[in-house]
Amino acid sequence: MTGDEFAALFGPARFELRFDVAGRAAVRVAGGPVAPRHVEPVPPAGGWVIEARCGDAAGWLLADAAPANPARAARLLEHFVAREAALRLQAAGRQASAMGAELLERITHRLRTDVSTLSAVADGAIAGLFDASDLDGLPEELGRTTREALRRLSGVREVMTVLDPESRREAEPIVATLRAELDAAGRDATVRVTGPEGETPLTLIPGAGWGACARRLAADERFAVFAVGPDSGGWNVTTTTSGIPVNWTERSVGDLAHAGHIVAAAGGSAVVTDPFGIALVLPAAPPSG
Repeated sequence: MTGDEFAALFGPARFELRFDVAGRAAVRVAGGPVAPRHVEPVPPAGGWVIEARCGDAAGWLLADAAPANPARAARLLEHFVAREAALRLQAAGRQASAMGAELLERITHRLRTDVSTLSAVADGAIAGLFDASDLDGLPEELGRTTREALRRLSGVREVMTVLDPESRREAEPIVATLRAELDAAGRDATVRVTGPEGETPLTLIPGAGWGACARRLAADERFAVFAVGPDSGGWNVTTTTSGIPVNWTERSVGDLAHAGHIVAAAGGSAVVTDPFGIALVLPAAPPSG
C-alpha cells in the first residue's frame, strides 16, 4: 500500500498508485500528485498510465513518463490489485457479518418483546383482567410500543435498500448533504463541517444513500465538528482525532447504529472510538469531469 516497490521503478520521477474495489473511481492510495484530485474519473489521466483488474476491482499506475521497465510495472500492478482486492473484501465481509448479526439480533429481540407485550395485553383485555385505571393508560402505552417498532423496522428497511440491486444509485456530495441535514435539524449554526480544498467529495451509496446517514449524524447533539478528508478507501468522515476503536453496535453508538450499517452495506466502514467519536469511510464516486 505504501508504493515503495513502485517508487523504485521511477526514481525521482513522480508517480502515483490508484485503486477502487468497485472499479468505478480512481482513488489515490500512494504517491502523487500526478493527477490533481484525490478521486479522478476512470481511467485517470497522466503522461503514462496502465490499468489492472481483478473482478470488479481496478488499479491504475500513473506517472509523468514511462519507467525503465514497463513490463515489471505492469506485473507489480496486477499483483497489487489482486492482493488489495482480497484484503479489502475480507475486511468488508468481516465487518458486514458482525454488523448484520448485531442488527438482526437487536431487531428480532425487540420485536419478540413487543409481540409478547401486545399478546399479553390482548389476552388480559379479553379475559377482563384490567380495571378502569389500567385501561385508561393502555392506548398511550400501545401507541408508544407501535411507534418504536415502526421506527426500528424503518431503520432496518433503509439498510436493506442498500443491498437491493434495483435501488437508486446516484452520487451524493458528502459535505453539502451533511450541511443540508444540519440546516434541516436547526444545527447548522453550531456545528462545523470541513472538507478538502479544490475538490468536491462524492459518494455512491445505493438506496437510502448518504442522505439517510447524514440525517442521523445531524440529529446527534454529541457532535460539534465533522471533518471530511481523503482516505485510501474513498472519503472519511470523522468527528474526533483520537480514541481507542470499539465495536460498532447499538449499545456503543445508539441511534447512529443504522448509519454505520448503511455505510458498511455499501462497501465502506464504520468505527466508533472511546472517548466517543466516529470515523466513517465512504466509497468514492468519480467526479463528473
